Amino acid sequence: MAKRRRLAGMAVACAVTAGSLAFAVPPASAQTAELAPSVIVVEGRGFGHGNGLSQWGALGYAVDHRWTSDQIVEHYYSNTTRSSASNPDVWVHLTGNDRNDLLVTSASAFTVADQQFDGGDVVRIGVSSGDFWVRSSAGCGRRGDLAADGLSALSRRGDRYIEAVPSNSDYAVDDQSQLLVMIYCDSRDPAVESRRTAYRGTLGVVDQNGPFSFNRVPLEQYLRGVVPRESIPEWGAAGGGRGIAALEAQAIAARSYVLSLAASRARSGSQGRFTDTCDWWNCQVYGGAARDGNALDHGTRYIHTNTAIRNTAGHVRVHDDGSIAFAEFHASSGGWTAGLDEGSRFPGVQDLGDSTAGNSNHAWEFRISRSDIEAAYPSIGSLVCIQITHRNGNGAWGGRTRGMRIVGTDGIEDFEGHSGVENGQWNRWARDPFRKRFSLRSDWYRFPQFPDGQPCERPASGTPDPPAETDGPGLWVLKSDGTVIADGTAEHLGNGTLRSSSDRFTAMAAHPDGDGYWLASSGGDVQSFGDATYHGSAVGAGGAEFVVAMAAHPDGNGYWLATSQGNVFAFGTAGHWGAIAHLWLAAEVVDIEASPTGDGYWLALDDGRVLAFGDARDLGCGPLLRSGMAGIGLAASPDGGGYWLAGADTAVHAIGAADHHGDRADRQNRLRAVGFAATATGNGYWLVWSDGTSFNYGDAPDYRTSRAGFGVVAAESVR
Repeated sequence: MAKRRRLAGMAVACAVTAGSLAFAVPPASAQTAELAPSVIVVEGRGFGHGNGLSQWGALGYAVDHRWTSDQIVEHYYSNTTRSSASNPDVWVHLTGNDRNDLLVTSASAFTVADQQFDGGDVVRIGVSSGDFWVRSSAGCGRRGDLAADGLSALSRRGDRYIEAVPSNSDYAVDDQSQLLVMIYCDSRDPAVESRRTAYRGTLGVVDQNGPFSFNRVPLEQYLRGVVPRESIPEWGAAGGGRGIAALEAQAIAARSYVLSLAASRARSGSQGRFTDTCDWWNCQVYGGAARDGNALDHGTRYIHTNTAIRNTAGHVRVHDDGSIAFAEFHASSGGWTAGLDEGSRFPGVQDLGDSTAGNSNHAWEFRISRSDIEAAYPSIGSLVCIQITHRNGNGAWGGRTRGMRIVGTDGIEDFEGHSGVENGQWNRWARDPFRKRFSLRSDWYRFPQFPDGQPCERPASGTPDPPAETDGPGLWVLKSDGTVIADGTAEHLGNGTLRSSSDRFTAMAAHPDGDGYWLASSGGDVQSFGDATYHGSAVGAGGAEFVVAMAAHPDGNGYWLATSQGNVFAFGTAGHWGAIAHLWLAAEVVDIEASPTGDGYWLALDDGRVLAFGDARDLGCGPLLRSGMAGIGLAASPDGGGYWLAGADTAVHAIGAADHHGDRADRQNRLRAVGFAATATGNGYWLVWSDGTSFNYGDAPDYRTSRAGFGVVAAESVR
């Protein structure tokens, strides 16, 4: 039974799968017109922007080189000196509750704007039209009873706020019953509680054209919620306890970072800079004291981080002008940190500590399918080679990537016009367009299949199309003009010929032996190739109906045609098991799939419904699909115990015993897909865009179907 075309629009599978990686990755020759390998290897070093302290490097210096924390921070922040700071309050924006009321409770008594509440009370704090209020007996599913409104608000940097304050002012206490607890509600269902987080200090609401939640906490207690989130607490025991120096360095960096950020925001003097920092990765990750009763900053696991914070209390790094350093840090440098001319505030330094045992980020490998690169940069056509044109000069391979060219059969992408790119170069991690596009761990990478110094130029005009792949499962791609492209074990047996200028090819079905195929046009014409036998057509039979799908009988001696309105035409040994043209279902047929025996079939509708006829098993439907998510095709597993339903939003829904191998539903798609085909094993599938670009999942190999160009309407596989 052949796995067929998916008409209308499903783009998927941008990941390089284990199946596709099983094929050899030969070196590429950029001096010929050969295309790049189907899988592009990226070798890289480090993880993160490379600015300032490397966390793994700090561990290496502490454990392997026996450095103190002072030596570590002096190395990474070499244009700073040691200084001391007081213990001011840090105002933290709690980003997970934006524009929502603040739900607060505590096992002990607490106040809200001088309103007294007992331990165990749950209160809702909010602001409406500038009026602050508090409600008692509240919860995610309960608005609560009004306890007070018109509450007197305080002001900070031009913004008004009120706070909940615990009865115990000792914010260093590790007794969770003495802390305030914030209740978070599910963003998708606000009536459902998602988690409870205990915080040291106060919790409050600031009015910034709506409620925003914050936590005000003393600096040294704030760090207790940061250091174990940004580093690994167990490092303190590494090297017989020498690892504590790495955690101390992290505490110094985190303390300096937040005080520098707070000073910067205070200097801006503008409304909206109410808080000093936030609780997420784009500031510093801050988890609070406990979550759902589980400690996050105290107890046995956090002995080392708390010790590191105490050992370095008040220690910060400052510049010559006395300003506290914005002490950025990152996971791993790869062997060199970024320099002053690369977006860092600190000179680049060699990082011998980064090669410490256990650091899998020091050197890494990543693989990208060639089709993903072609999809990301469609103007290049088919990928030929990649050339790194500029590096920063520090470390292996010449250092971090600062410019590159992607060369294809149709053009060259040098990233000119991208934000931060000038003359084909960029000077920092944040401006590297290739790194951002493919989520590489760092901007220090190379392509071993395209060695530095090797010529990388477009092939001369008139270069013939690349040959088809001849190994691996067979795949055909059909264009609306009848052109057929074959890859793997699929053979090119001929192209279709349109009988009418108003007609176009829409569907394809493979003979079960893989040595023939049929093509069907929108007007019902059928043409056969190889050992596929012509059994008849639907020309004129459907009136104004449009043939959209075709399926071969498993014995190879018949086939079905399906129209968008729901008529089914059977030919040869294929039996007619039912249709839906007489029903008003407010949906169109997008595909037909034969059952394993040929004594039945499934019809897939664009709204996600799948209808079973004959002995085809009714396995259920996909989710209700509408508009941009409309269903576009169906493929059954070899035993008929499951099937995949593809949607125009690039989602693939696995139903019954069919396994989900991936999709592109969460990716930005340049085009909709028009073709879908599964492998003979049922352990993989392809999706194909209208320009021929294909995406492979599971055991489906990556083929160069993009050579087909625009006009692709269907895909079919050798089963």
